[in-house]
Amino acid sequence: MKGLKIFTIFQVMLFFLFAGPSMTQAQPQTQTQTKEVEFNAGNAYEHARYLSEKIGPRPAGSKGEQKAAQYIRYILEQAGWKVKEQPFSKVIVQNDPLNPENRITIINSQNIIAELPGQISETVLLGAHYDSADSSAPGAVDNASGVGVLLELAKILGNKPHRETYQLIFFGAEEAGLVGSEYYVSQADLSAVRWMINLDMVGTPLEVDIAGKTSSPPELVRQVVKVVNQEGVPFHLSRDFLVMTRGGTQGGNSDFSSFLDHGIPSIGFGISGRPEGYFHRPEDQIDKLSLQDIDRIGPLILELIKSVQLPSAGPQNWDSSYLTFQLGSHVFILPTMGLRLLFVIILFFTGYLLVRVFINKKRVNAKNIGYYLLGILSLAGLAVGVVSLSGAGEILYQKIKETEILWFAYPGLFLVIRFLLGLSLILLAMRILKKIPLPRSENFYWLAATGSLLLITTFLALYRLDIAYPFLFWLLCIDLLYFWPNLLLVLIAPYFIYHIHWELLNSHQWSSFYEILHLYPILSTLVYSGLLMPILFSGIYVVFRRPKHIKLILKITKVPAFVTIILSLILIGFIPSYTRAYPQTIRVQKEWAGNQTAQYHIVSHDFIPKDISKGFNQRPSKNIYLSAQADKPPMSLEGVVVDKGSRSFNLSLKMNYVREPYRVQIKLTSSKPFYITQMDDFLPINKLPRKVKLEGKERKGQYELILERTPPQKPVLQWTIEGESTVQVTTEISFPDLKPNLTLEKSNLSVDYLEIYRSEFQF
Repeated sequence: MKGLKIFTIFQVMLFFLFAGPSMTQAQPQTQTQTKEVEFNAGNAYEHARYLSEKIGPRPAGSKGEQKAAQYIRYILEQAGWKVKEQPFSKVIVQNDPLNPENRITIINSQNIIAELPGQISETVLLGAHYDSADSSAPGAVDNASGVGVLLELAKILGNKPHRETYQLIFFGAEEAGLVGSEYYVSQADLSAVRWMINLDMVGTPLEVDIAGKTSSPPELVRQVVKVVNQEGVPFHLSRDFLVMTRGGTQGGNSDFSSFLDHGIPSIGFGISGRPEGYFHRPEDQIDKLSLQDIDRIGPLILELIKSVQLPSAGPQNWDSSYLTFQLGSHVFILPTMGLRLLFVIILFFTGYLLVRVFINKKRVNAKNIGYYLLGILSLAGLAVGVVSLSGAGEILYQKIKETEILWFAYPGLFLVIRFLLGLSLILLAMRILKKIPLPRSENFYWLAATGSLLLITTFLALYRLDIAYPFLFWLLCIDLLYFWPNLLLVLIAPYFIYHIHWELLNSHQWSSFYEILHLYPILSTLVYSGLLMPILFSGIYVVFRRPKHIKLILKITKVPAFVTIILSLILIGFIPSYTRAYPQTIRVQKEWAGNQTAQYHIVSHDFIPKDISKGFNQRPSKNIYLSAQADKPPMSLEGVVVDKGSRSFNLSLKMNYVREPYRVQIKLTSSKPFYITQMDDFLPINKLPRKVKLEGKERKGQYELILERTPPQKPVLQWTIEGESTVQVTTEISFPDLKPNLTLEKSNLSVDYLEIYRSEFQF
């Protein structure tokens, strides 16, 4: 036993041995007065003001984005840079398993590329996207802030002698899924690029983002963290553990991810933590941008350009499955080789313990397999019950408060209350378990916990080693539980699972994660019940190994557990779902259906506030329809169908716009398969991926195809369609409502104003 304890201590020492040499440490230093004078934060701020106030919303392909491109080009040329535009049209095929529509979108935009040649061709590349999220978002922080800093840096770099070549890229259509940066890297010669810096939503505390679909090189991370510490800027190092984020449709948090995918060392800078409710909203205005933040970021980027030195240029391969751990301003890096060795050691150690259990006199009796199976099923039922009951209060208050997104304003409380409820329910359930004839073999429960974690860890390690690390740590804790049965170790074991959720709560991914949980409640319950099972198994193992201590714990915690459950349920009722910082989003749409009279449609993903519904004499709901004044529609549409025979039709749509719309969407629906055999340049067929076909995709008993595009829009569309049944054509055309007649004023609301023209016909 003594030897095993020494072996365990050796494993912990080995972990820090591999992490320790990669520690990045530096004492924060005060920025020098020279750097503050060189970078003029006021100029950067005024650039951001002009983009967000004078130009305003800049979604991909819009007039606003084109004006922003002209402004950026003018400033760069004045600073002495060689500038060119890189226009592009890219087809985006929706790949969202949660919303499996056959949606194909053509995105039109352009990148602005500026170059300042140096003594050598090796290049340092700086980037920022200049588009905004949609037609109602001014995009001051996201991302006029990054553009403003980059434009001021352009003036400074143009006046300094430099050895390396500098290139600035202002990406279009980032908000559509990194479209501009992906197009750039697919077309550019990257052989001379040494490394890339991306600015997106700059501010402090600083987010140093090192992960997209792959991770930044460890050497780049070390050097960047060292400089950030030297400049005295507080930061958070973002390391992506989540498969769902990396495998998502966007593929990363910002444009640097596209460069990482092509082997270019890259890193991103933004605002750390969960962005406030102005993120992608009309409230993202210049007052949200801090001049002090800009004054910190600008000199930091200049110092990075000067200080970071990488050995080679062009696409490279590096260790991308390493792990990072941050303690204050210190960053530890565990390389992949160390992680592999740790995995092998823990795997062999677990195997040794499994053999030890099976040769033990108190080993599990194979003859009682049915008895053990009953125990597993009982605990599985308990896990499902605990997970379900921990969400019962939320479901109750969703009905009472007529709110679905209950935790939008305070997601941190979601995790805390769920954890407290779950722990209290487990402690109370332990009293019930004592009365159930469960298997009394302590080794059985340790084997069940170890075996389940061993399978999960091995499976994830075969997929990607760094993703398996949370479960590898959990497995090590369960191994240690064999020698030191203690409830504290049971709760610490899934620490990195908690950590992942905490990181998620403090990011813009939170609302999407919350929606997934509620769209798939049964699947979510099963997943979290599966995660709870090893905790229950290991907890019962402790109960049998330390029965005296457990009896005392259960006795002491009986009343506190009941009190915690009651207080938690009461607390849920008093927590506001929306606040001024995190408001409810609502759309006010003025809609025309063909030649019919206009109506207002007030819509939200949650219930519209009662006082607003009452003010319009409506019952609380997610949709309110009101009559509107008899304004003329912003366009007219004429559809012509010509039968070509053999179930083939020519479809012609003629659209007369009063002003150019932002988005044109055409949805085709039929009860049987149909195909588009010919199409004009509404959506260039030659740009479609090979696997994508312009045909109806079956969904809920209907065949659907959705085609849409951003500006510039075409006034006439001509397609040829083959089908076996009637095809319904629904055309929806969206305009920003610049002067809405119906406005909603409330502190906890964020409102989009749109005009929608809709037309339907069949052929």
